[in-house]
Amino acid sequence: MGIPRLIRNPFRKQPPDTGEAFDRWLETPPGEALLAAERAVLADVLPRLPGLRAVQYAVGRPLGLLESSVMPLRWTLGQHAGVDMQALPAQLPLQRQSLDLVLLHHSLDFENDPHLLLGEAARVLQPGGALVVVGFQPLSLWGLSRLFRLGSGRVPWIGRFIRPHRVSDWLHVLACEVEGFESSLYSWPWRGSMRSRRRWLERLGGRFWSQHGAFYVLVARKRAAMVRPLRSRFSLPQAAPNVIPVSMARWRRSEQD
Repeated sequence: MGIPRLIRNPFRKQPPDTGEAFDRWLETPPGEALLAAERAVLADVLPRLPGLRAVQYAVGRPLGLLESSVMPLRWTLGQHAGVDMQALPAQLPLQRQSLDLVLLHHSLDFENDPHLLLGEAARVLQPGGALVVVGFQPLSLWGLSRLFRLGSGRVPWIGRFIRPHRVSDWLHVLACEVEGFESSLYSWPWRGSMRSRRRWLERLGGRFWSQHGAFYVLVARKRAAMVRPLRSRFSLPQAAPNVIPVSMARWRRSEQD
């Protein structure tokens, strides 16, 4: 009996033209609505994250999503033209603990191995740095619509739509703690405008399923390592300080006198 074959990559590989296809889809009415809603949430979240150096990892072309950040040094990474640095997701050309902010815009939805990308993002963050993940929310009307479009082979419906709670578990393993979670865009991915129906669903969704919009923005903070000094075996024992216990009643009476 032979040894069973191990699965090297548990995630389905994305087509090589996924970045270009995602760029084209963002120019359609549903894509424009998604990007506008994401910009609105990031404009509220990013100014609250102080620091010096920030990087956005882009699926396709850079979209300028770090414009609302207060950090003066901002760059874009990715595998397509237009980014400041072209890099593979598993080999970011950055030093360990060199950044204050990393923004992953739908990168976990479309990269071949989201684990590697998330691990690299945590590696280049300094302790106390922020990791912002933007992804599709599967528990939403968009996630329901995706179930009927998976066979089309089109972007963005071939993406993974990873649950934010699952991403939170991955971040916990990487010594990152989730600090905040935002979601928006509660209507169906209409191809036309249909603004009246969209406004009605937006009001309803914002009230009754506020955490289940088309996308989520998850903010995590890298934990600072706790260093405990080791006691040398050659060091002399230190005498304990002389402490005389005094009851709280006696301490209060002495203050009154």
